[in-house]
Amino acid sequence: MKFRSYQIFYLLSAVLAIAALCSTMLQIIEPSGATNELTNFSYKAADGTVTHSPVALGVVLIVTAIVNLFGLIVSGFQNFDLQKRVSILGMLLSIGYYLLLGVYAWILSAASFILSVQLLFPFIMLVFNALAFFAARRTEAAILAKASGFRLRD
Repeated sequence: MKFRSYQIFYLLSAVLAIAALCSTMLQIIEPSGATNELTNFSYKAADGTVTHSPVALGVVLIVTAIVNLFGLIVSGFQNFDLQKRVSILGMLLSIGYYLLLGVYAWILSAASFILSVQLLFPFIMLVFNALAFFAARRTEAAILAKASGFRLRD
């Protein structure tokens, strides 16, 4: 089986979403000097208490992973219209993740933040989804150009 570039982009996006689920996104340093951790499913304070208020971040990443795996499955059937829509949905979910993260950071704005490298994973997923969109569009155009080249003329 020959893998196309958009299939690899969908797979990499899903892997990045799963990797982002398992990591700490922000370390928050309060004015008192206490260090807290914000993960995709919990907010762990320095005293050991855990709040599960940022569950929405994890849910967005899970939905993004499912959408990218669905795009990978659909790409096997070469349904290019649906692939392009899945790519756009993946891009919107990545942007939505950063909007939610911005809301949580705004709520905790009195503190300073230490960013982790895993915070770039949704941005890289956004880039991979854009590349998958353009690769699917290019493949669809190549197939249509090849098919129209063999028409019989009157």
